[in-house]
Amino acid sequence: MAHSGQMMETVRRVIRDSGGWIGFDDYMQIVLYTPGSGYYSSGTVKLGDGGDYVTAPMLGSQFAHCLAVQCAEILENVDPEHERVLIEFGAGTGIMAADILDYLGSIQSLPDRYVIVETSADLKERQQSLLKRRGFATGGKVVWTSDLPSAVNGVMLANEVLDAIPFKRFRMARDGVPRELGVGLADGKPCWAISDTHLPQAVSDRIAALGLPAGYQGEVGMLAESWVATVVGMLRCGALLQIDYGFSRDEYYHWDRTDGTLMCHHRHRSHPDPFHLPGLQDITAHVEFSAAAEAGRRAGAVVAGYCTLGSFLISLGLLDRNMALLANIDTTVESLQRSQELKKLTLPHEMGEFFKVLALTRDYTRPLSGFAMQDKRCRL
Repeated sequence: MAHSGQMMETVRRVIRDSGGWIGFDDYMQIVLYTPGSGYYSSGTVKLGDGGDYVTAPMLGSQFAHCLAVQCAEILENVDPEHERVLIEFGAGTGIMAADILDYLGSIQSLPDRYVIVETSADLKERQQSLLKRRGFATGGKVVWTSDLPSAVNGVMLANEVLDAIPFKRFRMARDGVPRELGVGLADGKPCWAISDTHLPQAVSDRIAALGLPAGYQGEVGMLAESWVATVVGMLRCGALLQIDYGFSRDEYYHWDRTDGTLMCHHRHRSHPDPFHLPGLQDITAHVEFSAAAEAGRRAGAVVAGYCTLGSFLISLGLLDRNMALLANIDTTVESLQRSQELKKLTLPHEMGEFFKVLALTRDYTRPLSGFAMQDKRCRL
């Protein structure tokens, strides 16, 4: 609580110094990424039973092993004249990296380098500790960086990355033009505050064209779109695989979703109040995959696939792999754990349809096996 109180003071000071109003993306940048005290940069536990939420790699190894199958296929077919690299953005606990490396090693398809792009010193330390325990020497084949790589020949993985990039919020005015919804102060506490200013013209026109009703509130991930364009621009040959919860544009800005997709996570409870316990809770929004695809195209990429997570994993052999695992399990408890993992990853009301996979490629023309079962690119 003392930590959150200090963060609250930082927020108050920035808002007052900015004339009483800041954009919501600026608020997110402060409470999530301030060095040493922001949610992602502090030493608090964020993932797992003792944290705030659980990600797909933490359910078991099947998610990472299926993803490794797709990575191996791409690595095998990229430019053989250059170093083959597998890059993971924001590796969390490091469990996905360890499971992917385990599988790639078992089929003799390890990349020349596995690069983890991590801005959190605390998470980097946890990742290094786990990978060392799993037998992977750090500093050699597995390396860390806080900078975006360049001229990548291989695969780039972004699992639950876009949802945490600061985004702007808007509210539709009666004249049909979206106004930016930011953060002000009421009785010394952060609160929603509308601005008279418009969003950038291109973004404003895009939202206005949707014909949303007055009072409708939502999000627009301008920084996420810029991130996608930047990362794609660094891809020489290969693919960027983005896995996250989200929708195509027509679903994202549906009239029934009148308050957007903003959601906060604290101690495995979800709620919509971003001003509660600043610095101690995660703040996210769903990903608008249509915008991500458009940003990739503008940067010179090809949209090579878009589908639900469940169909992606099944296309990569999830069901056969699960059956083989169950056949070699002796205990009922472990069997139930594997079955629960399968359900979480595939059922429509779980991650199966809630999460999507978007593939952007450059100088790579082979089909991607993960999209053999389902291709929803027409929905983008």
